[in-house]
Amino acid sequence: MPEQQPRVVLGADPLFQPATGIGNYTRHLARNLLASQLVDDLALYANGVVLQGDTLASLIDTARASPAEQGTRGSSTHAAVFWSAARTYLASKGWAVSAYQTLMPWIDRARLYPYRGAVFHSPNYLLPPFAGPTVATFHDLSIQRYPELHPKARVQLLDKRMAEVAQRASHIITDSALIRREVMDYYQLAPDRVTAIPLAADDRFRPRSSHECTPVLASLGLTYRGFLLFSGTIEPRKNIRRICAAYRDLRDSRRLDVPIIFVGDKGWQSAAEHGDIQDLVARGWAQYLGFVNEQVLAKLYSGARALVFPSLYEGFGLPALEAQQSHTPVLTSEGSTMAEFASDHDVLVDPGDTGAIREGMAQLASRGGNDPALASTPKPADRLSWAQTAAQTAAVYRRIQLL
Repeated sequence: MPEQQPRVVLGADPLFQPATGIGNYTRHLARNLLASQLVDDLALYANGVVLQGDTLASLIDTARASPAEQGTRGSSTHAAVFWSAARTYLASKGWAVSAYQTLMPWIDRARLYPYRGAVFHSPNYLLPPFAGPTVATFHDLSIQRYPELHPKARVQLLDKRMAEVAQRASHIITDSALIRREVMDYYQLAPDRVTAIPLAADDRFRPRSSHECTPVLASLGLTYRGFLLFSGTIEPRKNIRRICAAYRDLRDSRRLDVPIIFVGDKGWQSAAEHGDIQDLVARGWAQYLGFVNEQVLAKLYSGARALVFPSLYEGFGLPALEAQQSHTPVLTSEGSTMAEFASDHDVLVDPGDTGAIREGMAQLASRGGNDPALASTPKPADRLSWAQTAAQTAAVYRRIQLL
């Protein structure tokens, strides 16, 4: 007799937040659960609205579209978009936050009651009240480990709520073995309650020829394999100040003559980081592109000589995997989540040591971006896929349904 597949309700609030890593995770997970027929039934739950059928499929396909475009897909999607926008606006109003925290659990209970026989999976740390088995994905513990790098109100809310979820959830999923150990230690959880399931890079991140990349690169004044790249939110834990200092040392000593390109949205408390970036820009050594879409980012990954990503803390470090899948070597942090999937062509450094970052950057830059062994050598990225992520996640669903 074939194994019965679970019914699942997947939290979908991240799909209505533009360009978030958790939104990307949610979208790929939902797509692959459906494509591989790993669930008997899948519903999305976002902002108090249940999405199913054609509305669900169109939302997954257009998850990175604008809210206005998403809102044309159906009344349920439009309602979820409306409540997402309203919640974002009201988050700055103290009275509204209090009212939301009081009323939303009642709304959740009512809307989710018909699905109590299913598994509810929150991809974003927090769980609504739910009568059936539950799974929450904890992507990292940055709120707990680096509270000074987050708004105080967010720290107070999430720290309390995550502790409650850690005890209440049937199971916790993390993106890496390192974060799994942190979660078990911090919340005193048994090993059989926490599973590490690695993420994957989108298929559009792949090796590309100079011919494929040149139109995008030329529009930015760049040449194929003629620049270094940073990709990620501009915030303190990405270690951008040390990246800038190491790069500036190399340029001042004339050991490096290629520009460095910074890609990513502005993050919390990033004034100093932006100041350092702008200093390099003013010298004619750097560009800051802000957020770019995945089509442009894919060309930047493939066209870069190396990705510079010695982050201080990551739950997984997807930019490093995206670069690796594009056959671009990576400078990243030893002992980190990125080290779990680093290849022999990557350079691991102490992220707290500017000198080590400088020397690692020089080492990768000296290769010239033309290492013929890079394309032929098997890499961890070759073994990771969103289909595999979905299959391992579905195995967790089946396991907790049997408890």
